Amino acid sequence: MTPLQAAPLPCLDSGNDCLRTLTEAAIERSPELQTLDERIALIERRLQLAGQRIDQANARQWTGYLTTDPIAILQNLFGGGQVQQQRMAITDLEIRAADLEAAKAELERQRAAKRSQLGEQVLMLVIGYETAGDRERAILAQLSHHDLLTRITEIDYRLGGSSTETYLTRIAQREQLEIQWNRYRLERETAKRQLLSLTGFSHPPYQGGPGGSKPLGKLLGNELE
Repeated sequence: MTPLQAAPLPCLDSGNDCLRTLTEAAIERSPELQTLDERIALIERRLQLAGQRIDQANARQWTGYLTTDPIAILQNLFGGGQVQQQRMAITDLEIRAADLEAAKAELERQRAAKRSQLGEQVLMLVIGYETAGDRERAILAQLSHHDLLTRITEIDYRLGGSSTETYLTRIAQREQLEIQWNRYRLERETAKRQLLSLTGFSHPPYQGGPGGSKPLGKLLGNELE
């Protein structure tokens, strides 16, 4: 793990800078990309070696003509001599180099596709995190307003102004809002955990509130008694 990835999550928003930072971390951490990079590097070394051999073969090719043997001269002119053999060897090396270039191009295509996939994953997780957070905050606002109405209903109920059915309906509505709040909180925290796993950053302590894990009653500040 690199020093960058050992650090706490540096940001978590859909701004371009943050998305770039998270995507770069995901790319750096990806085992698949590491394997592709290693395979591409290996092919590049083989291509370099093939190029050197082709250059050497080209340089040796002309030495085949530097002979006083009349039979060798005729073979070089009409086929079957050292020059033709060297040309065939060069052609074979060039074919192998072309195959290596094709393999390298395919690996580079796979690498680009994987990078793009990681970028999309980061984007979708960040958007999911922000969307769940927005919905969670909206539910908190509804709960706060609902709790105020419930207190009024409770007081009215105790004074005989509201029916039991009305009061119980308020309680049931609050339970449904709590279920929704917990669902969005779970969605947000799941998206964050997946981002941490994807990028390798560490998980900072919860601070409470949307993005934290403080109990719902404390978030609202006015639990029903």
